[in-house]
Amino acid sequence: MNKIIQGDCLEVMKTMEDNSVDLVLVDPPYGIKACKGVGGFGASKTDKHYSGGWDNSRPSKEYFDEMLRIGKQVIIFGGNYFADLLPQGKHWIVWDKKGDIKFQNPYSDCELIWTNIKRNTVKKCVFKQQGFIKDTKDIRVHPTQKPSELVQMFIEEYTKDGDIIFDPFAGSGTTGVACKNTNRNYILIEKEPEYVEIIKERLKI
Repeated sequence: MNKIIQGDCLEVMKTMEDNSVDLVLVDPPYGIKACKGVGGFGASKTDKHYSGGWDNSRPSKEYFDEMLRIGKQVIIFGGNYFADLLPQGKHWIVWDKKGDIKFQNPYSDCELIWTNIKRNTVKKCVFKQQGFIKDTKDIRVHPTQKPSELVQMFIEEYTKDGDIIFDPFAGSGTTGVACKNTNRNYILIEKEPEYVEIIKERLKI
C-alpha cells in the first residue's frame, strides 16, 4: 500500500486477491487520441505531456473484469466509452464541468462516470473545468488530468478513513493526492516512466 508500481496494470491486477481493495477509482484511456490534443485543440509539438500514444486505444474487457474482481466498489470516469464492456450501472455520476458558465466552447459540458455502487440513483456533481476556467488549484501536468478536489469528493462519499483506494491507470497521480488528503491508503499503477516521476514529485515520495 501507499506506493507506485510501474508496469502493465493487467499483469499486476492478476496477482491481486478478490475484493482486496475498497474502491477502484480510475480514469482509463478512452481511445479518442487525447494524446494528440483535447477539446478540439491540437497538442503543442513542444509539450512533452502529449508524447506517446497512450490514448490510441481503450483497454480490453479483461482489464475491466479484473477491476470488478478486485474492487468492492468501482468508479470509472468516461463510463460511456466502456458501456459495452461493463455490466449495467444503476448508480451513474454526472460530472457537470460547466456549471454557470454561459458562453459556448468546444469542451464537453459534462462527463459520465460509471459505478457498480448499489444505489438506484443518478448523482450530479458540479465542478468547473472548462479550459482556463476551472475550480481546481491543481497544476495541470497531464492532458486528461482530473481535479484532485473532485476525486476527493468521491473518496469521502464512498469510502472511510483507512480504506484502500486503487488506481490502475494513475496518470499524474491525482488519486494518490486525494488519498493523502483524506487519510486513505492508495495503490497506484502507471506504465509510463515519465508520469511515475511526476507522481513521486506530487506525492513528495
